[in-house]
Amino acid sequence: MTKNNNTLASKNEVHPIESHRVVEVFKTNITSEQMANRILKQLTALWPELKVNFDLEDCDKILRVESENGKIEIEEILHLVKEEKNNITILT
Repeated sequence: MTKNNNTLASKNEVHPIESHRVVEVFKTNITSEQMANRILKQLTALWPELKVNFDLEDCDKILRVESENGKIEIEEILHLVKEEKNNITILT
């Protein structure tokens, strides 16, 4: 083991690959569970690696999308939700 600046490290230590977790939050006008479930089903069919959920109790009817690999197709998500005749904007 070596000690550098108050840290210990083995010379043969294997470091895990850094996570590139990304979260995007969208404001929608979706109020029904039926529509939210329909959108969630479409999103998970297209991107099964994403974690997606709605918070319909929030005043902004939040759609939250999380990716562990750092990739979220924002424009495609916006398009998909708008195709279902809903409003959606990305929160910044």
